[in-house]
Amino acid sequence: MVRQVRARLTRSALITAAAGEFARLGYAGATLARISTAAGVTSGALTFHFLSKEELARAVAGAGAEAARAALGEVERIAAPGLAAAERLTQVLPVLLEQDVHARATVRLMDECPDECAPWEEAWRPALGHALDRARAGGADDAVVADVQLLICYLLAGARARMRSGLPVAAVRDELGSLWRRLAPGLRA
Repeated sequence: MVRQVRARLTRSALITAAAGEFARLGYAGATLARISTAAGVTSGALTFHFLSKEELARAVAGAGAEAARAALGEVERIAAPGLAAAERLTQVLPVLLEQDVHARATVRLMDECPDECAPWEEAWRPALGHALDRARAGGADDAVVADVQLLICYLLAGARARMRSGLPVAAVRDELGSLWRRLAPGLRA
């Protein structure tokens, strides 16, 4: 029993250390030696849990996707019809990227090796579907729903790019809020 707990803790420490290295240095810059040192474990312990850097990247992406699903739970609880869920989705993800190293690493890995990071989009797609359902419930027709879906994809990509350039998350959230206030009335039409 103690070994199982220690193994889970070691695996978790490796995933978190790898997330930090991938977020900071990217996939190519992160090395297994740096990751094992950051986790405080031997390289043998690392290879016991993960046979390759690719496998470790997939585990980090899975942790990032899980963090996104947990953070977006509040979006999926929005029952009011209209665009509130869509707007909230674009507010929650930038904060998550600031606060959660697994999410940050997942997004960076998605840019550098997308095959390893498919779970990221899968993680927020249900919340997007809910937001689109709420828009439909508010009377939006299929063309407006398609526009909202495209808008959210662009807003999320833009928010990531603005944050990568060094803009604080609070400023990104303010910009997104301003855009929603300006665009939402037109989307309702």
